[in-house]
Amino acid sequence: MQVTGHHLQLVYVSRAGSLTGRHGPVEVGWSTELGKVSWIRDRSDVVGGCHEIGFVDGSWCSVQFMGQGWRRMGEAFPVRLSHLDRMPVGLGSSSSS
Repeated sequence: MQVTGHHLQLVYVSRAGSLTGRHGPVEVGWSTELGKVSWIRDRSDVVGGCHEIGFVDGSWCSVQFMGQGWRRMGEAFPVRLSHLDRMPVGLGSSSSS
């Protein structure tokens, strides 16, 4: 997952070149404008690194941040909720993955 100044995107990194010590090509698998992301909710109460990301159309998804630096990932989003916060009113309550 990458958060840029304007986009949230999922990218695929080929490990085909791993024998050389370098990663292969990077390909964007999914992308949305960052303005379409409404909030992120930390669900570390479920498991460390678990977060829910909400979108302006009311949909949301669960993601698992892993690896070094995952604790800082939420800082890239403008509205951050804790596990004690409810989903914002008016936004969907069903998951889409």
